Amino acid sequence: MVVVDTQTHWYPDELWDAYTRDDSYPRCRRVGSEYEVEILPGRWWTVPRNFRDLSLQYADLKEQGVDSMVSSSASFGDVDYLSLEHAVEVARRLNELRAEAEREYPGFIGLATIPWQDPDAALEVLNEAILRVGLKGVLIHSNVAGAPLDSEYLRPVYERVAELGIPMFVHPARSLVEEQMADYGLEILVGYMYETSTAVLRLVLGGVMADFPDLRVVHPHAGACLPYLAGRIDGSYSKPYAVGEVWERPPSEYMKRTYTDTMCQDPATLAFAREFYPSDHLLFGSDYPYFLPSAAIEFVNGNVPGEELDGILQHNAERLLGLSIPPDG
Repeated sequence: MVVVDTQTHWYPDELWDAYTRDDSYPRCRRVGSEYEVEILPGRWWTVPRNFRDLSLQYADLKEQGVDSMVSSSASFGDVDYLSLEHAVEVARRLNELRAEAEREYPGFIGLATIPWQDPDAALEVLNEAILRVGLKGVLIHSNVAGAPLDSEYLRPVYERVAELGIPMFVHPARSLVEEQMADYGLEILVGYMYETSTAVLRLVLGGVMADFPDLRVVHPHAGACLPYLAGRIDGSYSKPYAVGEVWERPPSEYMKRTYTDTMCQDPATLAFAREFYPSDHLLFGSDYPYFLPSAAIEFVNGNVPGEELDGILQHNAERLLGLSIPPDG
């Protein structure tokens, strides 16, 4: 059985070094040979070694049964708050590091980081990352330094992503309602799910998905809130206090055009996602190193019918990313 893990995260030291030189989010400081990051306002966290050291991470993933890993610097890999010049510099360096990793570590697949806060710079770095560096997808966070994903200035970048034929992976970032989410870890427990659901729904209701039918969007964590709320959205979007018009196709049809991954811990959540999304739009994802791939593989094996397993664990990701993985991984 070949396993392609479409949600793994690597944070090179160059990224943390960049943050230590900047006072924007996420704030970071060097303590000896370690880095501490402000994971929540006023709460500092020492970045574990396997978040930073790809050789350790790669060996760990292989040991846990992952043959190929799609890797990004999500959540703490956001360059959108940096000054534009600094953001471009950091994004380019991260993309080069991922290309080097692809050459050194068989099965490693890097997603491009681009400075989404400026469309011209974003287009330039995107073209470099895909056409010259050779990466196979791009990452966007659930907001761009607070700006929503349906912002008009982002449309030329979406158009180019669609033209390049690469997938765009959405990942939660700092919540726009962070101050209300500081207690009890609410930011992590529900804030992230709210963030990506709102972000992808804005792509739908803002017309981005309709205007760019070739844009392939990956919404992680079993679609977060959207599969559960799809009926409510379809039943209310045309009301005068919402979109205010009836579309030829309801919002759920555009939501079903996105892809998702299996990253959840409840069989009922996974069943909801399997029912909502087309079978070839469901990918395996573990959210490593925050969660264990071995547990995620066991979870999927125990809750997905055998005839769907090969697609979820391997073939759907191969088609999405244009991969060809040999049987031995």
